[in-house]
Amino acid sequence: MNIRFKSWLVAFAASAFVYGQTSAQDIATGLKQLDGNQACLAKETFEKLATATPSADNQFYLGYYYLRTKQPDLAKAAFEKGLAADLKSKENLNKVGMGAVALAQGDRTGAQTIFTEVLKATKNKNVSVLQRISEAYTGYVVIDSMKPIYKTTDPAQAIALADIAIALMLKGGEKNHEVYMAKGDAFYIKGEAGPAVSAYEDAINATPSLGKAFAKVAKIYWGGRNYELAQTNFKKAIEVDPDYAPANNEYAELYFFVRQYKQASRYKDAYIEKIGVCATDDEILRSAQFNFVAEEFAKVNTKVAKVMSSGRTSDVLFRMQGWAAYKENQYEKAIENLNKFLKQAPQKAIDNDYRYLGNAMLRVSPADTAAAIANLVKAAEMDTVDNGYKEIAAFYNAAKDYENAIVYYRKVIGREKNPVLQDYVNLSLPLYNVANKIFASGPDSLALREKKRNYFMAADSLYMKMIERKPDYLYAHAQRAKANYFAYSREEAMTNGIAIPLMENYIKMALADTAPMDDAKKANLKLFYQVLGAYSVITLKDEAKAKEWFTKLLEIDPGNKVANDFLNPPPPPAPEPAAKTPAKAPVKKKA
Repeated sequence: MNIRFKSWLVAFAASAFVYGQTSAQDIATGLKQLDGNQACLAKETFEKLATATPSADNQFYLGYYYLRTKQPDLAKAAFEKGLAADLKSKENLNKVGMGAVALAQGDRTGAQTIFTEVLKATKNKNVSVLQRISEAYTGYVVIDSMKPIYKTTDPAQAIALADIAIALMLKGGEKNHEVYMAKGDAFYIKGEAGPAVSAYEDAINATPSLGKAFAKVAKIYWGGRNYELAQTNFKKAIEVDPDYAPANNEYAELYFFVRQYKQASRYKDAYIEKIGVCATDDEILRSAQFNFVAEEFAKVNTKVAKVMSSGRTSDVLFRMQGWAAYKENQYEKAIENLNKFLKQAPQKAIDNDYRYLGNAMLRVSPADTAAAIANLVKAAEMDTVDNGYKEIAAFYNAAKDYENAIVYYRKVIGREKNPVLQDYVNLSLPLYNVANKIFASGPDSLALREKKRNYFMAADSLYMKMIERKPDYLYAHAQRAKANYFAYSREEAMTNGIAIPLMENYIKMALADTAPMDDAKKANLKLFYQVLGAYSVITLKDEAKAKEWFTKLLEIDPGNKVANDFLNPPPPPAPEPAAKTPAKAPVKKKA
């Protein structure tokens, strides 16, 4: 061999060695991308390898990429090229790939025939062959749903083949965590969570930095509602393999499920960042939903705008923009987008679509109140969780439109299976206020007086319900006394005395109450002392009793004129002196 040829041979061998290392590194990178939900990058990696060097190995991994991305026809074409590139190899994984394609297409018999041939040729002693067939029988379980991609599976066969591979590894000191992962997937689809976890833990023992194994263990614990262990394993997956994006994605979903929205948004954003250009529009929109519930509305708008800039328009995008705009007080933008959504997909409308639209309409000027309320009513009618009539009633009450407030507070109580105390309070307020605004005068004074009394009595029935719920509720006792007093003219109230025992009862309770004297209690006592004093004088003709009540009144209201006049009446005016008769001038005598 001449020196020149020998030098060339050495150089060729060295370059082939370097290429072999580079190719292996690229394959490992592509597999990591495929596992990490970066399918678009994995596609680029494997296609470049197969194009640059269409070797049997490179064709196999290209086909494997197609299998994992649910493209069995393309996978078959790649495997066929791989077989043609190395016809003599007994261990050609492309033949395993052809069997996997047959399984993916539902041809169990054809797959078994191919697998049997390969296993016979390798004498059941090739770990890679055993592992790839085992994995094919699992249907390629994906982390997000923990379900096989393909329907045709055989977990028992997958476990049997994995066990043969494991025995070979233990004998030869080889480590291949994918064998344990296939075994774990097989146990899981059999419904045996415990053995599945054990197999995944074996994979972790083989490769401690295997984030996807921790993540699958976490998913199993999540499915078993052991959220603490699920969190522990998701954290571990991210810790040992920060680049394994699906762990962040699934951890985010767990936080969303348990309603910890800030954390959910944080990990979903990390997922989108890690998969980068491979993030689909649907994934970006899902992350925008997480941002929304975390009240990170600027992120929502940014992501929705990004998706729409790619030419995608859909009703859900208008909804998300409308919701986010409403939450950021951009009411006109909210109205615009929500109207677009409702026009395009009225059948998809939910309560919040109408709720946000109605509230946005109330906040622009000039507000179309009638249309806004109509939307809020639709929201209330659709909502089976919250009582949407409350915000409508509160709006009318704040606007001092008490008649409409009454209508909707009654709907609030009608919706509730067991109204709470505050529901009765809320309805009683506008009833009382409407009654107070009615002045019984003029030709319709009798009808107005009856109307006024009806409103007060409607409020009184609510005060009684409050007292049934809370017997020591001072507010309700005071309001009962006032409603039964003001429901009548002063003369009628002094005659019928209906309010008198109610006032006396309130005074007794108020004085026994240990809470500090506040303005409301003081105002009630002042009114009741004065009424009771007047009743004692006018109806009972009992000046001693009247003196008692007016004395109490002066104790809390020293300047009260009625009490002062009664207790300290001014002295009667002195009689005016009689007018003096002027003296007559003496008559002069005539001389």
